[in-house]
Amino acid sequence: MNSRRLLWLLLLPVSLWAQQGKMVVLENADALEGKVVNGEEVREFTGNVRISQERVRIRCDRAVQFLTSGRIVMTGNVRVHDDSMTITTPRGIYYAVERRAEAFERVTLDDGTSRLEADYGVYDVDPRTAFFRSRVVAYDTGSVMNADSLRYDRTRKFMHAMGAVVIHNTADAMTISGGNFEHDGLTGFSRMTRDPVLVKVDTAGAALPDTLVVRSLVMEAYQDSSRRLVARDSVEIVRRDLAGKAGTVRFFMKGDSIHFRQAPVLWYQETQVTGDSITVFLHARSLEQITVMGNAFAASHSDSAFPARLDQMIGETMVIRFAARKLQRIDVDIRAVSLYHLYEDSLANGLNKTSGDRIAMMFEAGRARSIRVAGGVEGQYFPENMVERREKEYALPGLQWRTDRPVMRAADVSPARTLRIP
Repeated sequence: MNSRRLLWLLLLPVSLWAQQGKMVVLENADALEGKVVNGEEVREFTGNVRISQERVRIRCDRAVQFLTSGRIVMTGNVRVHDDSMTITTPRGIYYAVERRAEAFERVTLDDGTSRLEADYGVYDVDPRTAFFRSRVVAYDTGSVMNADSLRYDRTRKFMHAMGAVVIHNTADAMTISGGNFEHDGLTGFSRMTRDPVLVKVDTAGAALPDTLVVRSLVMEAYQDSSRRLVARDSVEIVRRDLAGKAGTVRFFMKGDSIHFRQAPVLWYQETQVTGDSITVFLHARSLEQITVMGNAFAASHSDSAFPARLDQMIGETMVIRFAARKLQRIDVDIRAVSLYHLYEDSLANGLNKTSGDRIAMMFEAGRARSIRVAGGVEGQYFPENMVERREKEYALPGLQWRTDRPVMRAADVSPARTLRIP
């Protein structure tokens, strides 16, 4: 480069208009050098470099400004500010014409309430959108998320994460994983799709950890006054002695209740419950009560030595109460019918069939201990010689003993669904 050309580069004003009229201003540099790189005139700034373009502020140790293309290549403690947001990276590129910042290696974005980390990131200033990929980690006040890639719209406060998404909610001590996650920060609504699984491990008040697993096709969270999580389509839940299936399941965090809708079926130990809708109530995270509304049906194995014999109760509504994780009582209202098998010294001794307006059955050690019937009482006893090997003939209308009870799967807690924090 001849001396006159070099002198012109060095004497360029510190303000340079980008092609779209957005002025780039050099606010500070300890040293400046003019040169030509691949036929393009550049200015190299070193030491305490500060550059601005309208509201965008750039800080770095070294910057090379390409005067024709508008690129600014930055290295060393790079910081890009856009109002309340800051991106940090060891190296990056700022495109003045497009008003875009590209960052490489150990990239972070911090807007005061959320923090994102990744191996690579791009931020577009005018639409205020960011894209991150490769080992993405996002933090906010209540959760941590991993993902393969993430798009974030600052104006809409909308986040879209893709790939192996894992979210851990610290307040509720649960992890949700899946392949596609969307979150609207303005409404507090979130949705996880592509094989979503919820895992919650509860160690409070129990000698052994109690793990809850929920599987479905779609999971949605509503951060409103009711704070609920909704699992939709082919829902399965598993928790120690409890399992269930339904078309829709709603978890109310504050009320400590679980609502099963759309062809629900619930299993607790040896008891199977069906109805139009089922609600599970917990107290201190232990099962307290199951309420069944419409076509309520409960069936359970009466004795392990007689697997074909099922104690049964039906009615319009049913309330099942538990104490210390044991079945304590079942109350059935409206067209109530009960059928339970009798035993004497561990030998089968026929069955009783009772009906009335209301039935209350008390249990002890998993077996029916006593029964109370009120209103329009009718009862029948069938001796053992009539019942033996003919148990199905005495089944109450609507009995369907199902064998598709969900179980815990190793894939539900596989390393792919485990939170990774760098």
